[in-house]
Amino acid sequence: MKHAFLIIAHQDFEILSILLKQLDDCRNDLFIHLDKKVKIMPKLSCQKSRLFFVQDDKRINVRWGDITQIEAELALFDLAKNNGSYSFYHMISGVHLTLVNQDDFHFFFDSYPNHQVFTPLSQYNGELEEKGNMINPFMKRFNDNRFIQILRRIGIKFQKISKLRINKDRKFSKASNWVSISEAAVIYILERKKEILKRYKFTMCGDELFIPTELSYSELNFMIIYSNKLLFQEFKGANARVFSDEDVELVLQSNCLFARKFSSSHIQIVEKILDRIKS
Repeated sequence: MKHAFLIIAHQDFEILSILLKQLDDCRNDLFIHLDKKVKIMPKLSCQKSRLFFVQDDKRINVRWGDITQIEAELALFDLAKNNGSYSFYHMISGVHLTLVNQDDFHFFFDSYPNHQVFTPLSQYNGELEEKGNMINPFMKRFNDNRFIQILRRIGIKFQKISKLRINKDRKFSKASNWVSISEAAVIYILERKKEILKRYKFTMCGDELFIPTELSYSELNFMIIYSNKLLFQEFKGANARVFSDEDVELVLQSNCLFARKFSSSHIQIVEKILDRIKS
């Protein structure tokens, strides 16, 4: 069966075009969600893969940490499931690049049929309870509004003192939102779309919680693995940093399948990675 690559993109379409060329293979179909904030649509195409876009009326204005991140992922899962059947669904960003050729990529996943592959993320003490079991309001404006950030901290302290909790039926798990999951997992998630949107409405960074958590609570006993092989990224604060031209060996020696973030402002590292994969 083919693989589906689900791409969340909002800027730097030069890198996105390079990513599409990497993935352009008869074994792959590609699905793109372009952020609602994008007004001028980029010209994107493939030679061997089928290429689909989330329709304009279904595009989401994605905000960091907000439920809109989950909505964009669900839109991509829905689009892909309606256009084919796939052994794996890979959620990636428009500033990902693959670090291996497609033969090696498919060989890796052929070794893990029907598995759900997650990239582990570190967490601070009490993080999952704060983000999943406490009310996190105004997340749409959180990332660029200092007042909202202060208000959230006060709200979290109040909820800890008062022992106010939401989602009492869940103990949350965390992983990178850039996942590779099976068709059975996608069907399970889509069947619970309304329930998921309700449960994660007031979470913070719920995109890192909802897939590993919901699959772990399923009676279907999904086979879940956490692997550092899937994705290489380095964080600077709450966000992954952009790799510079000096990072080429660091990235390549990670031996991962994907890496992010890349930028057209640092195109030399991109060119060197592409050359290394071809050699």
